[in-house]
Amino acid sequence: MLIISDGKRKERVIDLSPESSAFVSCATTLANALIGVRPHVPEACGRTERVQLLADGVYASGIGVSREIVSLPAPRVLRLYDVETGEPARREDGTTATVTLSLDGANVTSIERLQVGGCTFELMVRLFIDTPGKPEVATVINLRQMNSDNTSSRRLRLDYGIDTCAANEYLGTSPWLTARHYEIEGAKCSDDCFSVVVATAEDRLRYEVRIERSPSSASLATTWARCGRDCVISTTFNFRSSLCHELFVHWLVRTESDASKSRMPEMLFKCAVAEREHRARWAKLWEDHNVEINADGELVELGMRYAIFQLLQHGIESHFHSDGFISPARGLTSTYHSGAVFFDTELHKCIFWIWNDPRVARAIIDYRYHRIERALEFAKSTGFSGARFPEASNDRGTENGPRYVLSCPGAEMAREWSVDEVLHVSADICWALRRYWTVTGDDAYMGSCGARIVAECAKFSASAFTWSDERCGYVIERVMGPDEYHYHVSNNFYTNYLLGWCLRFALSLVECGLICDVCNSEIQRWRSISNNVYLPWMSVDGILIPEEFDGYAGLSDAERRLARTDGPQFLNEDERNSSKELKNFTSKIVKQADIILLMTLFPDDFTDEVKKAAFKFYEPRTVHESSLSYGPHAVLAADIGDASDCAYFISRASRYNLDFTPAEDYRNGLHLSAYAGAWQGLVEGLAGLRVDGGTLYFRPRLPGNWNSYRFTIWFRGHRLQVTVPADGVVYIDCEGNRLPVKRLADVYACSCGELE
Repeated sequence: MLIISDGKRKERVIDLSPESSAFVSCATTLANALIGVRPHVPEACGRTERVQLLADGVYASGIGVSREIVSLPAPRVLRLYDVETGEPARREDGTTATVTLSLDGANVTSIERLQVGGCTFELMVRLFIDTPGKPEVATVINLRQMNSDNTSSRRLRLDYGIDTCAANEYLGTSPWLTARHYEIEGAKCSDDCFSVVVATAEDRLRYEVRIERSPSSASLATTWARCGRDCVISTTFNFRSSLCHELFVHWLVRTESDASKSRMPEMLFKCAVAEREHRARWAKLWEDHNVEINADGELVELGMRYAIFQLLQHGIESHFHSDGFISPARGLTSTYHSGAVFFDTELHKCIFWIWNDPRVARAIIDYRYHRIERALEFAKSTGFSGARFPEASNDRGTENGPRYVLSCPGAEMAREWSVDEVLHVSADICWALRRYWTVTGDDAYMGSCGARIVAECAKFSASAFTWSDERCGYVIERVMGPDEYHYHVSNNFYTNYLLGWCLRFALSLVECGLICDVCNSEIQRWRSISNNVYLPWMSVDGILIPEEFDGYAGLSDAERRLARTDGPQFLNEDERNSSKELKNFTSKIVKQADIILLMTLFPDDFTDEVKKAAFKFYEPRTVHESSLSYGPHAVLAADIGDASDCAYFISRASRYNLDFTPAEDYRNGLHLSAYAGAWQGLVEGLAGLRVDGGTLYFRPRLPGNWNSYRFTIWFRGHRLQVTVPADGVVYIDCEGNRLPVKRLADVYACSCGELE
């Protein structure tokens, strides 16, 4: 079974079987900003074994896409068998293996009962990854004989090493078409270590593995080869001399050039010392980024901690990347989406980091800045000006989305239009940049990098609009918004609004002198377009609300989704199949409501009446097939005063993977932006966090079944702990000191001056 633990709190998520092993393996991925490693999972199926290790920046020409992150082999337990007979260890009948992810300890432990001959053994494998930006992994392997009254001599051999099961599946989803982007070269092995070079078309990675044995373990080291590609250390355990044996494994992976600069220390790796230091680092991380919900044991309590854990381990120390931090949609947990970056990185993950470690947020924006030349080329090649950032951006910053998707087994081709018709990404990036600037006050970055991003994105935005005499305004035709169920549409409200806002933001930077190299005629064009952007509206119950796109109101209505269940809210197989086949929907059903998202990005631009009417209309017609849907719904629900709905959406976002159905044969990866959306639902939704200059504002709400909640933020050089107790007020502590908070109508204000 899969267990998630956090101190004394534990949750059994799912039983372990070959069918669920890929899900368990993915959900317990351990990572830092450089590597993501799947732990040892008993009863692993073929799909589970194909994803073992992902490394930051290691990409290759892909199958179905221009580039994809490479699924690499990882050192791991390969076999356990009787030395004399060769009989393999098999799981004991009637027993269930367990895999436990410890959130506070940041490690994964698997335990299984095995039988060899007439003896029963317990195999325990515990793994953790060094936190501070090092591609190093430690594993503790414990093998214990359980029926100690057995006096027969028995020796078991454990093979630990690298094989070649790791491979990329087509688009990260299809096991019927795979590719291996690496070869194993130059393996060297001795009694207690081995070194091997894993070569891809673009990189040469050196794995260095060292094993420390307990004194009672008699060892026999050898090399084992299959097609000359594998490297293994085999250790023989003699259970006549001892009933319990341990191995401590330490390994790292780095480029061959980095490996040539420094070598692994000659002294043996002390796993116990490393694990104590690892736990101490994570205790400090949890102190600095603590989030707690007190809701009488509801699942959201552990769900939020799981979400924050995954965000922290994938982002901490990423600001050291010299050319910006590429944050793939699934982090380093899966090859799904081929390791590409989408707009949710800016709208969700970047916002989490702005409030938790602004250096990471800046590194995320730097990824775009250092690839702006590719965005300029992409705009030019598609008939636009300025910088058009791709809908799916790979490590080089070029478009990575497939234009056609091949199905199986029928081999039908479905056209994927998002590559051509998604035009809002450049404006999304500018919105995240403005949020970064507003919260941090980093004028230097805006002057050196931000202004150029905004200027080039404004040029693109202007070139996307054309004048329409019929609409008496500037329009954008043949476009797809964040709702991917409708394409070839005109005037998607979200897209038109964001691109028009981008022009206004650029004009504000012109006025304050940050954008200086744009001619007057261009500035006048920006002003003319931004003042005359056409936006479609429709009447619902006598209230004008934004229309999803031009003509949306005339589509056939969709049956409303009133029952809330796990997974996407499809009401029949026709809807599910239409989505799977990338069909253009002809009803009002939406994948994720663009309008809800827009209202969370610009909460002050719409009245409470309009926001309430829009939420009431769009939410029951939203499938929530995208994990990105729940966070914005949580924020807007709180904004219109519905704390109960907000709590529901926070729970769904934070537990998106833990509650995912079906878990069998899982291939999707962890949804990090959904986790960031859950955090936004709590902090920007329930707590109502806003910033104006040097002042923080809160409008706290407490769901009826919650007792309190607490979170930490980083603001202007200070770590603040914010607590909302049952009385619905706000308490803010900084380094053990309670800060004064003023009550202003329905909000609470804390001045930055109080922090000095």
